[in-house]
Amino acid sequence: MTLQRLWSYVAISLPIIFIVGLLIVVSQNPWFSFKGNALSDMGSIRNPVNYYFNGFLMVFAVIGFIASIGALRRGLSYLMPLAMVLLFLVGVFPEEYAPHAPAAVFFYVLALADIAIVGIKLGRNGLSAGYAWSVLAVLTFVLMLYLVKAGVFKGLAIPELVGAATILAWFVYIGLLQLKGFKL
Repeated sequence: MTLQRLWSYVAISLPIIFIVGLLIVVSQNPWFSFKGNALSDMGSIRNPVNYYFNGFLMVFAVIGFIASIGALRRGLSYLMPLAMVLLFLVGVFPEEYAPHAPAAVFFYVLALADIAIVGIKLGRNGLSAGYAWSVLAVLTFVLMLYLVKAGVFKGLAIPELVGAATILAWFVYIGLLQLKGFKL
């Protein structure tokens, strides 16, 4: 197996890793509410089992970094490796520490910006689905902002998961492109 194929399989597996990891973390935090909490509440220094969330986030970020480097080498990413570094920092610094919030916000900004930029590049290179990904990235960002600003939910977990869903779907898409040998 080539390194490029390995990167592709890692990218495709990210949603499964995320779902399994999140289920494990939530099972260790029965007080957690998707409507009433932020995901990072499970990593709070006040939570005696915060290491489940923070550890999961750091491991997931490393795996995502590996996948994003593979995409970068094929011209299918620009900002995602840096976004994954920021996600790692979200796990390093619980929500009570100053670097946490900017790292979390900029993770989403960079990841969704990367999808929009690469989507446009894909569209210009003949893959019309690329433009759809760009629009989806922008719509996801706007929806996340709306859900937060309008106070639709008491917590941030639902808006965070909206962004995560788009990012994870994108990894599957670029992983499949790479398996087909696509390169920009």
